Amino acid sequence: MPGIASLLRSRTIRFSIALAVLSVLQGFVFHLPLPPAGQAFVGCMIAIAVVVLRAITTMPLKER
Repeated sequence: MPGIASLLRSRTIRFSIALAVLSVLQGFVFHLPLPPAGQAFVGCMIAIAVVVLRAITTMPLKER
C-alpha cells in the first residue's frame, strides 16, 4: 500500500479530495440551487475530468 505522500502525488487523488471538499462546501456553505440540467452538466464535467486524469496517468502509484 502506498504511503500518504505517494498518494498525494496523484492528480486523481488530489482531484477527488478537492471534489469532496467542494461538495461539503456546496452543501453547507454555498448551497447553490441548480436545476436538473445544471446538475447533469456538472456531473458530465466531473466525469470528463476523471477520464482526462485517467488518460494522462502513465505510472502506478507504487512506482512513484
